[in-house]
Amino acid sequence: MIKCLKEFALKVLQDGYIVAFGRAIRVQKITEYINSSIYQNLLNNLYLLVGILFLVSLSCSSTVNMIPSNSPIPQVNSLLLLPGQQSIPDNIRSVQFFNSSQANSPLVRAQLKSNDRLILRFDELSETNGMFRIHFSHRNSDWTKSNLPVTWFIGSTNEQIVQGGIKNQSNGIPFHTYDIQFLLQDLDFLVSGFYFIHVSDYTTGIELFSLPFALTEQRGTLELNGKTLYNKKYLGIAVDRIFAEFSFPEFVEMPVFDLNFDVIQDGFLRNATRATGKDFSEEKVAKFYLEESQSYLANSRFYKLNLYSISLSNQEILEYQESNGLPQITLKEDFLSFSDSPFILQSMFGNPSWSITARYAFVNFRFNPLGDGLNSDDLFVIGDFNQWSETKQHKMKWNPELRLFEATILLKEGSYRYTYATRNGTQLDIVELGSSLTKENQWYTGILIYRDPNLQYDRILFIGRVQLQQ
Repeated sequence: MIKCLKEFALKVLQDGYIVAFGRAIRVQKITEYINSSIYQNLLNNLYLLVGILFLVSLSCSSTVNMIPSNSPIPQVNSLLLLPGQQSIPDNIRSVQFFNSSQANSPLVRAQLKSNDRLILRFDELSETNGMFRIHFSHRNSDWTKSNLPVTWFIGSTNEQIVQGGIKNQSNGIPFHTYDIQFLLQDLDFLVSGFYFIHVSDYTTGIELFSLPFALTEQRGTLELNGKTLYNKKYLGIAVDRIFAEFSFPEFVEMPVFDLNFDVIQDGFLRNATRATGKDFSEEKVAKFYLEESQSYLANSRFYKLNLYSISLSNQEILEYQESNGLPQITLKEDFLSFSDSPFILQSMFGNPSWSITARYAFVNFRFNPLGDGLNSDDLFVIGDFNQWSETKQHKMKWNPELRLFEATILLKEGSYRYTYATRNGTQLDIVELGSSLTKENQWYTGILIYRDPNLQYDRILFIGRVQLQQ
């Protein structure tokens, strides 16, 4: 072990850098100063220090290895992140992932064997240009990894190397922007279903983040509708039930066993509900519906933030100050029960600006509960900018002088949706601070899933969408 650590430390000194957790960390070249025996003790101590710092992340071998692929992914309290999904790290910002023909779809989806184009964009906060590896994995409907071998779900090479980011021209924080486009015809996906796109650091192979999408066959015919029930939940909040009628194709021989129907409200894929109501009495037709106990609350509202103009001319900005090229912004207060608005159909990643001169800024969010007693340890600002997830950076702190909660986060110019959430056990609750008790116009996505009886994987036969209006 000591010999291995010495070899690794010597390589670090000779190369002038080490790579850990996807970042290059510069180390001053000092090997030329350590040539005589008088410095042997110093060198031994350096070997030990390097070993302690990096033993937890790097394997001792002739090359730098990645963390084993079966390492458990930490679970994050989130309205969006799925089981097995790697959350976006702090040095990656302003991620967008969408189908070019459906840029505002909350669920990233495309049709199998179509001319659709998937687009992935993100910023890396770094002065140097980076390199990344991209690959895909096929998932079951519960987002566990399917048993299909790689060559059974993708016909092309399941790895792409990405480099050549564009350096931002603003005077603020240094970063590079990456714009990667995938033609489905070039990727040659062979089967429908749920997928992850995985982005890893090129040098270490360590996965940085993953994002979900769906490939559908659009076979058969799906009709969606819904019904709103009033005064069914606490405080008389309305709820929505979704109904589906699917005329299935000829190859479906045992629909009772092989067909299922999932419902997603707005874009929150993590909270998908599998319909337990089923009716197969009509020939070649499967009917599904959410039981009343499965109904979705129909009062979701969110705050909107327009940061396309970072100046005092922006009516959403209360205070503005330049600081070493990085603006410091204070937003006007959000008031409980007054400031939010109904859900708008758009990407769950927001709309960050992709101008080559777009800037980042420290943005101070302020929430006024109007005297409502809240536990400051359990309040977070969540939204398009953090995968609707609970993180330390987005935890609100109580300001006793102003009598409101505050959190300051780094954001790029653009537009975003967000809300305030409390922690309820291990779950995030956006209902407690929601302002509306009345019915809102919610969007629902219906996914018809077929369990292939031969290959034992989940196919997506059809995806549809419906809005239940007031």
